[in-house]
Amino acid sequence: MKGFVRADIDGFFGLALDNLVQLLVIVGLCGPVLGFSDDLIYRHILPGAAVSVLLGNLFYAYQAKRLAAATGRDDICALPYGINTVSLFSRIFFW
Repeated sequence: MKGFVRADIDGFFGLALDNLVQLLVIVGLCGPVLGFSDDLIYRHILPGAAVSVLLGNLFYAYQAKRLAAATGRDDICALPYGINTVSLFSRIFFW
């Protein structure tokens, strides 16, 4: 079973760019729209979001690896985990 294939590069950069945009949206909107302080955003919200994204992706990769081992398949892909754009905007604007 391969741990890494060429298409993983595309998936990584797509997910990384998407999550980067979500984090920038959080920084750009939480202060002006919700009135959050920079301390709250940079010391609590962003680290919490980063840990969530990291642990979520690691867990989904673990599940995909277990499924691949259990089924004997080598074409299993982990579900990408990140911050949902629609939920982010609705949370900020309709708090």
